[in-house]
Amino acid sequence: MDKQLLEESLALVDLPDAGLTVRFYDILFERYPGVQPMFQRDTRVQAEMLRTAVVSVLDHLEDAEWLTTNLHALGKRHAELGVTRPMYSAVAECMIAAMSEIGGDRWTDAMTEAWQEALGAVAGIMLDGYPEEAAESGAA
Repeated sequence: MDKQLLEESLALVDLPDAGLTVRFYDILFERYPGVQPMFQRDTRVQAEMLRTAVVSVLDHLEDAEWLTTNLHALGKRHAELGVTRPMYSAVAECMIAAMSEIGGDRWTDAMTEAWQEALGAVAGIMLDGYPEEAAESGAA
């Protein structure tokens, strides 16, 4: 993965007050209204947690042990909340849409590709953390 491109593109779109992730949730609920009941009415706290998670993953991108430990645990929590495998694709789609929208003309195809790769890898590690029974029941 191109850590430098990921960091530069995040810096381009990382708005104050978790604006990127707030916009992400707006897009997610517009495109996938069925997931909205999984969240509190005010998603600002969730948006800040998501922003923190994205920054933490980038900070530890070259630390496989940290990524595995933390993303497996996060995946397990998401399994308990009923997050399904297709939802990970929706999240990536909507996050990249928010980034592209905020980045405007400065957002590039290379940035989109870098984030598709990174978000796909994160989703894969999180899904590896799903309990076996959740994976077998179709939750993953």
